[in-house]
Amino acid sequence: MSKSKLINLSSNWTLFLKIFFPILWGVFFGLMTLAFWMSDRPSVGAMPISSFRLLLSSFFFTGMAVLYFSFIQLKRVEVDEHFLYVTNYKDTARYPFHNIEKTETANYFLFKIFRVYFKEKGIFGKKVIFLGNQFRLNEVMKKRKAVADVFGYNQQ
Repeated sequence: MSKSKLINLSSNWTLFLKIFFPILWGVFFGLMTLAFWMSDRPSVGAMPISSFRLLLSSFFFTGMAVLYFSFIQLKRVEVDEHFLYVTNYKDTARYPFHNIEKTETANYFLFKIFRVYFKEKGIFGKKVIFLGNQFRLNEVMKKRKAVADVFGYNQQ
């Protein structure tokens, strides 16, 4: 029995958005925030240093929270004939198609976000979010009926 080839449904931007961008953003603004907290200057421009520190700290922590609840939650998703493979670049889980309860799609101008809900909780929980590659997804839907059924695409 030959193993069927895995097809990546996730965008190539997933790795950058999930890992590299949050690290770069966190290091840059974290070090800048730390530098201003260690500064002994009385003001920054016309703003007192204490107000600027609080403003910069709230910007840093709010930005990190936004990154955590958006980009860091993204997963890489691949499919073969019978399974959906989900990875966070450290761990990988394999879900049979019959374990998928429903899928949702959200369009955000340049991006298409997919949410896959499972009937049973796996190592990534009951919901997986991924940034889809529309071209590859359409190609897979044409070739594999089981995947098209899972994602709710009508075959013609």
